[in-house]
Amino acid sequence: MDRALRCYAEGRDGEWEAICLDLDIAVQGKSFEEVFQSLDEAVNLYLESTSGLPEVERARFLNRATPLSVRLKFLGYALRSLFDDRGKGDYRHQFTMPRAA
Repeated sequence: MDRALRCYAEGRDGEWEAICLDLDIAVQGKSFEEVFQSLDEAVNLYLESTSGLPEVERARFLNRATPLSVRLKFLGYALRSLFDDRGKGDYRHQFTMPRAA
């Protein structure tokens, strides 16, 4: 089954964080490109490590969403991005990572 994992990154020069909202995996780095690549690697490793688990246990690990407070923060940024507040020096990216789950 294919799945598009919802992800989000935010930061400013030299300080970035990215999170996979559907698997509660987060990484830090110095640029968007760095956190994007690190998150991609972390998600791949997580999916590989859960692939050998019994189906019931695997399903639990693959449906491990971030806490509500993180999701609300993401929603707030998504709504704010409608008004384009990039002039403040902070940058945000929303993206999906297609994966076979």
